[in-house]
Amino acid sequence: MEQFDADYRKREQQSKILAGVLVIAFGTLFLLDRSGIDIPNWIYSWKMILIAVGVVSLIKHNFQKFWAYVLIGVGAVFLINEFQPNMIDRGLIVPVVVIGVGVTILWKALGFDKHSRKNKDFEAVVFDSSEEASADYFETSTVFGGTEKTVISKNFRGAKITSVFGGTELNLTHADLQQPAIIDATTVFGGLTIAVPADWRLQSELTTIFGGVEEKRPMVNASEMDDNKVLILKGNCFFGGVEIHNYL
Repeated sequence: MEQFDADYRKREQQSKILAGVLVIAFGTLFLLDRSGIDIPNWIYSWKMILIAVGVVSLIKHNFQKFWAYVLIGVGAVFLINEFQPNMIDRGLIVPVVVIGVGVTILWKALGFDKHSRKNKDFEAVVFDSSEEASADYFETSTVFGGTEKTVISKNFRGAKITSVFGGTELNLTHADLQQPAIIDATTVFGGLTIAVPADWRLQSELTTIFGGVEEKRPMVNASEMDDNKVLILKGNCFFGGVEIHNYL
């Protein structure tokens, strides 16, 4: 766990440095354009922003984030169409993305993904489901549906949650922490709602693009929180939202 945290922090620092450099570069080009220097519009267009976000996400997650490749692919397709109109049919983008999601889910469900085999609980959900989770760590993917999980582990270590065109509700009010837990969440055109006990400290390190993280737990005094119970949110939120409550 300590080695994982150290590697993650290193990649996160590298991704932040790259993100800062890219933001400065985009800002400089935009400033030059406003100053009268002829800068091609495509350089600081939303297509390039998608590609840049995808590259930063890949570095941050050791080139293992499927949706980072999707962002790069979508940005590249629209960028190519600017130079070669009608070369790629835009209407094919969504079906191809859906097929890609299905292939990824099937790949992990069949056990070909080494990382997924290490976890005690993995599921791919394309319909509504609700269940209790006793595992200390688990993975769950929700695509075009909804998932409700109530965690009852008394040594909860974290989870990897993916919500694509769907919603996930995670109830942690019956769980307990013995050490800081990490939830790695990816939300794309979907939502994630987490019920977190009032005395847990919440640390959000989520990267949000056209989305947001909203803390809806009642305010409590810092003295009432347990310094040993820390929940860390990491990952990406694209065109979606994450809400934190103290009950569901």
